[in-house]
Parts: sequence; structure tokens; C-alpha cells
Amino acid sequence: MQYIDIQVHTLSNGLQVVLCRDTGAPVVTVNATYRVGSFNENRQKTGLAHLFEHLMFDNTTTGVPKQYDSLCTVAGGSNNAYTTYDHTTYYINLPSHQLELGLWLEAERMKAFAITEHALQTQRSVVVEEIKQNVENQPYGRWPSLLDEAAYTSECSYSWHVYGSSRHVESVTMDDATKFYNTYYKPSNAVLSVVGDIDFAEALERVQLLYGGIPNTSNTRHTSDKNSFEHSWKRVGSKMVFRDNVPVPAVFLAFHLPGLDSDVLLDADVASSIFGVGRSSALYQRMVKEEQIATHVGAYVDRRAHASLLTLIIYGSAPDVSTDRLVTSAVEAVASTRIDEVQFRKALNRQRMSLATELQRTSGIADNVGYYTLFLNDPNKVNTILNDYERRSIQSVQEIVSLCSNINKSVRVEIVPQDYK
Repeated sequence: MQYIDIQVHTLSNGLQVVLCRDTGAPVVTVNATYRVGSFNENRQKTGLAHLFEHLMFDNTTTGVPKQYDSLCTVAGGSNNAYTTYDHTTYYINLPSHQLELGLWLEAERMKAFAITEHALQTQRSVVVEEIKQNVENQPYGRWPSLLDEAAYTSECSYSWHVYGSSRHVESVTMDDATKFYNTYYKPSNAVLSVVGDIDFAEALERVQLLYGGIPNTSNTRHTSDKNSFEHSWKRVGSKMVFRDNVPVPAVFLAFHLPGLDSDVLLDADVASSIFGVGRSSALYQRMVKEEQIATHVGAYVDRRAHASLLTLIIYGSAPDVSTDRLVTSAVEAVASTRIDEVQFRKALNRQRMSLATELQRTSGIADNVGYYTLFLNDPNKVNTILNDYERRSIQSVQEIVSLCSNINKSVRVEIVPQDYK
């Protein structure tokens, strides 16, 4: 992969700016990543971070409704956002000659809280409907939130899902929104990444002009860490059963992993690919093909700043299939995995190819450098991450397999039919 040329600057208000020059196409991505997610919420007011993702598309000092979508569309670009447990990211993709537009739009979000009561009311309703559609009224839709509750004690901010509670979202007031914005949407709690066909000096000058005067409400960097984390808040051996209007039982198993700063997560990526991804995986071969007790299986790594999870997903093949049998078969399938050089190289190449493909786009580069800067203070990791995967070994990956072979180290959620016995 071609080396990505990077410049890093910190403005006087604490905003970290990462500039990456990529002249492969006349496009540019402006990405603003804030260190705030559901982890930073109060247990009595969950869902605020995700609600704010929606609200920020109405946050404009011009008073022009939907200006982000309308201006980006007219300029031939696109924009979107997403929220995780630990960060919220906004991004704009534009032709490179529209760089100033992208920078101005993101500065609009950061420089002042300009949400109206009407916008708050509208977005509350939108988010509540999204929760109903994707969680409350969706078959199997509650398993992510139940797994969070099973994996962490109530003291931990990871014990609720990013969506939060629809009841909490409905109760968000203008005062709640203002306090949340003033706490987290400030320069020192963000990374601005500008990637694409840019001139470094010109881009920095425009950033200084549009962002340098934005006041910082605190001298403390990353105040979003105010919610603490204790490893004693991680649960093991817990089990939750939820009856739902579903046709067949499903089981979700999770195993605790370290936080974002650990290369163990790279081992977990490779391991989960070997035993949980594709028709050649151990889970598929045993549970779907041989025993025919499951119709869908999978595994993935859920990355979080303080404590991540490796999650197995198993959907049964019949209404009366035993959840205990599903769990036993899954754990035995993982335990039987003995990684050889061919499996290792195949999984490693799959991970590296996926990431390399992502880094061919300015949006992918911007997303990754923002993430690496915010959590690791290392934007250049975008140039070394592929080699980091290459340094994995069969032994280090096999250790993850061993972890996921111990049912006593897992947490478990079952979604079963209403009449399941």
C-alpha cells in the first residue's frame, strides 16, 4: 500500500488537526471525530450521544434547514455520521475544490450550540422511532443491549447499548442537550482529519481561519473520560434469557478482550475469522453443515476503548433446538480449532485485504487516522497497521481460540420463542 503523507497540528484551542495528502483522485474528506459515545452518558439518561448525532445535522448558525445535506448535494458530495460506545464521527466527502465548504460545515457543528426546541423535538421523535424499529419491534433486536447488560455490571457505562433507552431519549430537555454539547463538543475533545487532493499549507491556513477562533470550554483534553472504568466491572459466567416473537432460538456468546490500545485485538480479528467467518469456518462446518442445528453462525470483535468483546452469533435451525446444545456445539467447534499455516495465512490476508481496501478511499483514511489519533495519539498507525497484522503468530492467535473454548469465561444471551420450553 502506498505510504500516506501525514501532517499533524494542534491549534491553540486544543483541536488536533491531521492532514493527509492523497492525489489519487480530485476528492477530499473532512472528518470530525469527538471522544464521546454512550460510555460517557449517565445511567439515568442513556441515548444522548446517539441523539446528538442526529441533532448535529440541525446545528447551524445560519438558520438554513438541512444545510448539510442540501449544500453537500449541490456541491456533488455526501455526508453522514455514526456513534459508537466511545466516539462520534461526522464526515463529508466532496470534490477537492469544495474543501472550504466541508471545513465550514464541520466548523458550524463545533463553534456554537444552535439547536432549536423544534429541532430537538423532531430528532427525539426520529430517534425513538429508530429504536422501536431496530430494537424493540425487531425480531432478535434486543440481543446487543442484553449482551451489554450481561457483560458488564450496572456501575459500568458499557452496560447499556449505544441506542440507549427510548424512554430516556423522550425525556431529553434543552438543558440536557446544552450541557452535553458544552461538555463534549469542543475543540480539545476532537480530531479534525482532512484527507485527499490538498495542499498542506493551504489546507492548514483554512483550518486556522475557520477553527482557530472557536473557544474551548475547558483546558482539559478529553474530559469525556470522566466516567471511570474498573476491570472488576466485567462479568463472566452470566446468562440472560429473553422471550420474543421469533421463530427459532438464537444464542450470543461474548468473551472479554482488552481495550483499543492492545494488539491482542489483532489476534482476535484473525482468530474470529478462522473459527467464525465463512463456510470453511469451524462454527459453520460443525453446526450448519454437519450437525445441522444452526442456520447462521458468525464471530466478530467489538472494539471499545477500555474493554472489548469477541462475540459469537448462532441462530438455531428449528424451534425446538436446545440452546444448551447450541452453546456446547459452538464451544466444542472453537476448541477443536488447531490453526495451521494455511488457515493462518488465509485469515491474515482476509483482514489485511479488508483494511487495505478501506484505506484506498479518502473516507477510509480519514476515519482511521481520526480514530488512531483520538485513542492512541498515533495517526501514523495508518501506515503501520498492515504490518502490525503481519506480526501476528499462530501461537498468539491460538491463545484467543483457547480463551473462546472456555465457556466459564463467557457471558451468554438467549433469544427464544415465546412458547420455548
